[in-house]
Amino acid sequence: MRSENLAAWIRWPVICGALLLIIAVVVPPLSGNTETSADAPGLVTNMRVGQDGGRTRVVFEFTESTRESDFNYRWFTLPKPARVVIDFEDDIAFKDSPSLLKLPGDGLAEGLRAGRFRPGTVRMVLDLRAQGRVNVFSIPARGGMGPRLVIDLVKLKPGQKPTDVPPPLDVVTQGEAPAVHPQTLDEEPAPVVPPQVTRDMSGNKRQHAVVVLDAGHGGVDPGGCSKVINLCEKGLTLEMVKLVRERLRSDRIEVVLTRETDVFIPLAERPRIAQRAGADLFVSLHADIHPTKTDVKGATVYMVSEKASDREAARLANSENDRDVMAGVALANESREVQNILISLVQRDTLNSSTYLARSILDDLDKFTEVRKKDVLYAGFRVLKSPDVPSVLVEMGYLSNPTEARKLSNALYRKRLADAIAMGIRNYVEKHVHY
Repeated sequence: MRSENLAAWIRWPVICGALLLIIAVVVPPLSGNTETSADAPGLVTNMRVGQDGGRTRVVFEFTESTRESDFNYRWFTLPKPARVVIDFEDDIAFKDSPSLLKLPGDGLAEGLRAGRFRPGTVRMVLDLRAQGRVNVFSIPARGGMGPRLVIDLVKLKPGQKPTDVPPPLDVVTQGEAPAVHPQTLDEEPAPVVPPQVTRDMSGNKRQHAVVVLDAGHGGVDPGGCSKVINLCEKGLTLEMVKLVRERLRSDRIEVVLTRETDVFIPLAERPRIAQRAGADLFVSLHADIHPTKTDVKGATVYMVSEKASDREAARLANSENDRDVMAGVALANESREVQNILISLVQRDTLNSSTYLARSILDDLDKFTEVRKKDVLYAGFRVLKSPDVPSVLVEMGYLSNPTEARKLSNALYRKRLADAIAMGIRNYVEKHVHY
């Protein structure tokens, strides 16, 4: 280590009265999947991390011209799982993705990610292996260096209590949905008449159907990312809902998107958007990553059920249901009123309508691309738990499969895939939605 760098490290503030010896790690630039903007009030140009025994320091350096007031922030801790969450109240940007920062294998820090949490707020989440002592502070620009944000982590000693900084009251929190027990399709008699969705507009008869398209993930939650091409799920799903919208919009169909930008939306808020829009149906688009296999491939269509139809469906649902945790959202129990709403998922009309919607989309997908299962699959996705809106989740393929990832990165393939999804939705609307 050069002497001037060592001197700079030693001048930094002290935790618990001890000096920290930190080794700087410079991260190579990222070729994509990051938001960098010259218009952002603050740009992080350098990130580094150091480890000394049970002490870890993570440093984010802004451009020298950045003022400290340009990156107003607040931070809090979450215990289960252990996380440090930092919300920047200005739309700052990163030259390199924080997820590229190599964290020491024997320290408290385990993972790091950042992204837009909501308009005007960028959230950074630092996953911890265990709770510990935490301090977050800023250092003004000086000595040719820009202002810095510093996160200090110290492992607990016997008898010590972890740092507990609760989330501010205005931070978005989303409760965990209680278990529900809808009947599976096999347990229900086949409907004599296909479901017909009719909205009572209190005398103002609507002349169109409302379709809500949900782009999975977003902002601080990137979803799955391919290891062979520069493609992450949050960007792919956002582009796909816009392509599907182009193909659906007409004087007969109104399309509402749950998000139109790269912003985080809590899971349970997405079906609520559909309810507020008076939706006739809700379709959530995703692309999967298998944790261990690269040969798994194919599109799939899911609807909600307590019982997963296969092991892969259960794995996927558990992964998707953890997205709020990944984004640093504090979880709390829902009120009894919300529980009662969710329990109404057993209503037969909604389940039957979801089945017809899922089959319609699956049929058109099967005509265009490979599907993993030719039957509709079932799993307990929180994003589908709307009590009165037929809802399905479409996995457009596996980004962990190199061949399928390259297909999904191809503009022509995406347009044809959007054609197939839109056709399935349109066929359902024409047959089953009366307006």
